[in-house]
Amino acid sequence: MSTQIETTNLLRIGVVVYDLDAKIKEYSRIYGITDWDTAEHAPTDAVAHGRRLATTPGTWRSAVGTTPAVNGEKGPGGRPASSLTFEIIEPTGGESPFNEFLRTKREGIAFLQVRSTAANDEAVAEHFKALGYDIAYTATVDGATRTFYDTRENLGGFLVEMLPATAADPAQVSTDTRPPQPVQGMYHFGVLVHDVMAALPHYRDVFGIQRYEMKTWETGFGRLDKPYYRGKDGDTGYFTAQGTAGDFGFEIISVNHGDCHYNREFFDERGPGIHHYFAWMTTEDSEWDEVVASMTEAGHPLCMGSNLRGGAAEFGYFDTFDALGGYLIEIVARREPPKPEFAAPDWIVDFEELV
Repeated sequence: MSTQIETTNLLRIGVVVYDLDAKIKEYSRIYGITDWDTAEHAPTDAVAHGRRLATTPGTWRSAVGTTPAVNGEKGPGGRPASSLTFEIIEPTGGESPFNEFLRTKREGIAFLQVRSTAANDEAVAEHFKALGYDIAYTATVDGATRTFYDTRENLGGFLVEMLPATAADPAQVSTDTRPPQPVQGMYHFGVLVHDVMAALPHYRDVFGIQRYEMKTWETGFGRLDKPYYRGKDGDTGYFTAQGTAGDFGFEIISVNHGDCHYNREFFDERGPGIHHYFAWMTTEDSEWDEVVASMTEAGHPLCMGSNLRGGAAEFGYFDTFDALGGYLIEIVARREPPKPEFAAPDWIVDFEELV
């Protein structure tokens, strides 16, 4: 295990797409993003998987935009609602991690950019070297060196770009008007993997997450009270671990049985990866109904979900897979405190427990 470096903040979500211009319109329409920083990139010093890219160096177009947080709303941990910044990337040729992702996975969340407690870039590099991670790609982009570590196999299909503690604060934008899909911050990313238990030490090592709540969600009162998928009642089950890394978290998931979006429309076709993120929650049915109505009217109805914990809560996923580029958005209603037997995890994994 490397020196104790922990992740403190989510800075950017990197989404690879086929058509940047089309996606800018969709992100603006759904999230209410009004300002975009666009650019074209053709690095001359790129190195991929240990090879200098001279024969067919990668090129791409990008757009960086930030979701507005609704004034007065709360976010993860009861903090004021905060923005999320997306970096949307359209590969235009050659070899890059973005073109590699597009050609092997299609559209989707290819990387997470995070800030850590590392003192500098050298400390970040030592962190990953000590853990045995190779560099998937490094290049000078807009005058700065960007380095993406190859965490795909151990974490579940995505790369990590880790910055030191001196990295600038993430961008923040606010609004008084709720867009079709409001954002309060990042509660968690939902990552599908082959083996949840096998993934946990890697999340501990890379992000510094020590504690995980483990739970099997399956059809039955108190867990998934009444699951549905694509308009039909379902009988499904999946095993999850939830842990927090700084100001965001991960829900690490493997499917046990049944038909759901996790397996039939994601894992069966592309393998491990970031399937969704959870960024909006309410305790009011009227607010739930308002957001569901606005997203349904926008063409993105709920495609999977369930009441859960004995009716105390409900979750649902909006069908944004095609519009936003390979991922769904989760929303949650917490209507009342669940009974203790429904609230408790099946067990807790705590890596700080002494052997």
